[in-house]
Amino acid sequence: MKIAIIGAGFFGLHVASILKQKDPNIKMDIFDMAETPMSGASVNNQNRLHLGFHYPRSGYTIYQSIMGYDYYLKYYGDCVTPVSDNYYAIHENGEIGAKEYLAVMDAFSLDYSFADKKSIKFKNPNEISLLLKAPEQLINSNLVRNKLLSSLSQALFIQAEIDNIDAELGYVYSKDKCLGKYDYIVNATYMNPNLGLSKKNSFQLKHELTLLLSGQTNLPFSTAITIMDGPFCSIYPHQGGLHTLSSVLHTPFIEYLNIDNLYSNYKIKKNLSEKLKVKERILAHVQELVDVKFELKECLLSTKTKLLTDKGDSRVTEVKRNGKVISVMCGKLDAVIFATKGVLEEIYG
Repeated sequence: MKIAIIGAGFFGLHVASILKQKDPNIKMDIFDMAETPMSGASVNNQNRLHLGFHYPRSGYTIYQSIMGYDYYLKYYGDCVTPVSDNYYAIHENGEIGAKEYLAVMDAFSLDYSFADKKSIKFKNPNEISLLLKAPEQLINSNLVRNKLLSSLSQALFIQAEIDNIDAELGYVYSKDKCLGKYDYIVNATYMNPNLGLSKKNSFQLKHELTLLLSGQTNLPFSTAITIMDGPFCSIYPHQGGLHTLSSVLHTPFIEYLNIDNLYSNYKIKKNLSEKLKVKERILAHVQELVDVKFELKECLLSTKTKLLTDKGDSRVTEVKRNGKVISVMCGKLDAVIFATKGVLEEIYG
């Protein structure tokens, strides 16, 4: 069997690794437009291993997080670190109140404990109606990448931007050049899960350019603060003893309904973020809510792809099929179980 994996991010590499485990004789080519595998959205995020506390308005996303949590630990348990002081604060001006938030978490039997609001230096503590501590973990994306690449040492990595697929015959093209014919083509690109799908069967999507700030804070490394649920912010541990800062208002700094417009701006995303003063706006927003000191080390720029119908906080993972193409709509890192299951069912039944 000969399989092409389009997209060498976490989803693409994980699915490729599982396929290799199932059949070591599979011939596999892995395509990505970047020079380095797992160098885009797979690493330029908070690297939070979710349990569902982040998504009180999407029961299905909570379900995927719960199901994916143990699955992720099964494969990458040696690549994660517990976040011992992981706080979720419910803001009184959010989309969901404290009573409703607790009802949702209790409905899914999620484990948490109540915390004193004085544990965190909120700028306006009277606006925080509830503070919880929840058991989540930090993913070390470098360790995950090394582990995956080691398991795929016999796969062929090809730097190429795949812009066309013949779903019926299994041909893969880059700039009108045919790069091969395959029994199956797994499209695991985060930016364009519609590549290779028919218009009738495509995902209805929207895209965002996003920015996270990575830097040194005055918080203990094991401390995370997420203010729910609305136009607020999050501070989360990051690799190298740092923290990331994100803002619901400013981290997604440009939205696109047309992927061609996204592609035209992707290579100049740093200039766009500087022109819009995104890092300054994120820092100002976070410091409006939490009394935290911050020294910037790096700006983490990436894209985010969501369903167009998403009006809540859903981040689902789905798989669709068109001929020889199996396309993954990637949600969160811990939902990779659903992508893998979907791909295996399409190939092996």
